[in-house]
Amino acid sequence: MKGMKTLSNQLVNALYGLGGLLFGVAVHIVLQIVSRRKRKKEHWFDERYQHITSHAKAVAWNSTSIAIVVAWALIIVFEGISLPFFLMTGVYVLHNMSYLCSSVYYSNRN
Repeated sequence: MKGMKTLSNQLVNALYGLGGLLFGVAVHIVLQIVSRRKRKKEHWFDERYQHITSHAKAVAWNSTSIAIVVAWALIIVFEGISLPFFLMTGVYVLHNMSYLCSSVYYSNRN
C-alpha cells in the first residue's frame, strides 16, 4: 500500500510538471501573437530585421548543436547507454534533419 501512495505522489508531481509546461507554452504562444501584431503595426519587419533575425537564429542553432553534443557526452559518462542516451540521439538527429530540410528548401527556393 505504501508503494502505491508513492507512485500516486510521483504521478501527481509529473502531472503538475506537465501542466506547468503546457501552461508556459500557451502563455508564450499568446504573447508571441500579441507581440507580433503590435510590431507589424509599427513596421518592425524590414530588411534589417530580417538580416538580424537570420544571423541570430544561425548563432542560436550553432550554440544548440554544441549544447546537445556536450549533454550527449555527459549522458554517456554518467548514465551510460540507456534511455536518456537514445532520447538525446533522437533530439540530435531531429536537430540536424531540420537543418538539412530547411537547407534544401531554401536552396531550391532561390
